[in-house]
This record gives sequence, structure tokens and C-alpha cells, in this order.
Amino acid sequence: MTLLVVGAPRSGKTSWCREYVGWRRKSGSSVGGVLCPAIEEQGRRVGSNALDLLTGREVPFARLSRLRRFKGGEVAGDYTISRSGILFACGAIRRAIESTCDLVVIDEVGPLELRDKGLMPAVKLALASPVDVLMVVRSSLKGALQRRFSQYEFVVIADLTQSPSNVCELADCKGREVVTYQSPTEGCPAKKTK
Repeated sequence: MTLLVVGAPRSGKTSWCREYVGWRRKSGSSVGGVLCPAIEEQGRRVGSNALDLLTGREVPFARLSRLRRFKGGEVAGDYTISRSGILFACGAIRRAIESTCDLVVIDEVGPLELRDKGLMPAVKLALASPVDVLMVVRSSLKGALQRRFSQYEFVVIADLTQSPSNVCELADCKGREVVTYQSPTEGCPAKKTK
């Protein structure tokens, strides 16, 4: 099963995924792959790091091009993506697949990947594997991703353009149930639906 978390840039997709990963782990699931948390300086986003969810290791991934250009990096919009960061993130995703984690996280599939660059080799590997995958994608790119991989079924479990951060939909990948989930900070119980 391939799960999607969609939203605009800076809508909280990575933060939502971090919470979801914690929830899945508390439920007994093994989770691997990569999250790319934002790096901020003086309250402004200047880039992101790649966090390996199996090892906890974190490396620089992207920085604003005007502040830093990584040697051999890929330019994506205002950012330069580190080549070594891409290799690290792809390796984290590959290790999670090889470890047969219950869930493999890919944060995020963006314009670079849709041009067959960046994390795309790991995206293809994950989709072709038997593991459940959680992919982060901008709402503006969701259709392009689905057209690109029309042979796969994608289930949107969180659309942060429609319900900003207070209501999340979670999927129990093993039971194939969708769980409507309110953030634990709001004190609402989970409700399962089939």
C-alpha cells in the first residue's frame, strides 16, 4: 500500500509525518526511511536535513542556493540539494526496504524526483517492493505523481490543504483500515472506520 501525505510547502507535512511515525512505533510497527525536517535561522527556513529513521543519523540535505551551494548539488527552485544528502537519503530508504520495515517513509517526492533525479531511484525501489510506503508530496504535484505511477494505488491519509494540522487520517496498513486520528495534543480519541 502506498500512502500519501499532501500539502503546500511549509504546511506541516514533515511534522505530521514525525507524529505519525511516533504513533506507528507506539503501535508496534517498525518504521524506516527518511524525513527531511526544516532548518531555520532567525525564524526563517534556510533548508532541510535528511534524517534516517532507522539509525537516527542526520545530514545536511538542502540549503537556500543564495546561502550555500553544495558541490555537485542539484538545484530545485530556491534550494540546492546536496549530492551526498541525496545518496544518504536513498541509502536510508534502501536500508528500510531491505530490513522489511512495516512502513518506509519518503519525505518528499518533489519536482526533482518527477524529473527522474533526487530520490527517484529509491522511490522506484520502494514502490516495486512489498513494503508499505508513506510518501510526502506537495498538493500541486500529487496528480503528476499519480500519473507517473498509474500502476500503483495511492491512498491519501493526510491532506493538509483541507484540514490543517488539527485532524489527521491515519491508515493501519496491516488491517487496511483507515483511522481518523486527532492529534494527541488535542485529547481526542481515535475512531476507526472501514
